[in-house]
Amino acid sequence: MAGEEQEQDEVVEEKGGSKKIIIIAGGVLALLIIVGATLFFTGFFDAEPAANPDDPAKELTDDADDESAEGEDAAGEEGAPPVYLALKPPFMVNFQNTSIRVMKVSMSVMARDEAALDAVKLHDPVIRNNILLLLSDQNVDALKTTKGKTALQTAVLDDINKVLKERKVKSVVEAVFFTELVMQ
Repeated sequence: MAGEEQEQDEVVEEKGGSKKIIIIAGGVLALLIIVGATLFFTGFFDAEPAANPDDPAKELTDDADDESAEGEDAAGEEGAPPVYLALKPPFMVNFQNTSIRVMKVSMSVMARDEAALDAVKLHDPVIRNNILLLLSDQNVDALKTTKGKTALQTAVLDDINKVLKERKVKSVVEAVFFTELVMQ
């Protein structure tokens, strides 16, 4: 009888020991699943590394380096990086006898030569006057379309370059961008 009691005690100890192993293995497995899911959802397993938020222009400069390597035969000014200037304050014009009474336009100009932007700043009163006259002479219905807005951009660009040419400025503005255009 004493032998039977000893066997039962050993069997009970084996069952208790295997339960501990199963519980520990289950906990480790759950921990691995949680860690794996966290790494997956944070993008750890993505093929390309995420962009560094401290250097948002790195991708742009890499593309610019590729383009400049392809276009090394281009003229010196075309290879220069673009420089932008916001024409401030925004332009406000009134329209008569139309459903749209007021238009507000914010613009920026782009050149590859700082001298062109310096000339735009210097002759700002003349340029602003000409742009205001041009804006107030626009057909409101035409400005509702992309084609009309593009035509206005071209007209503003031509007008700015005309002022610079009259003032004997050798550099030119290459583009005009609408940063805000509201018609009410």
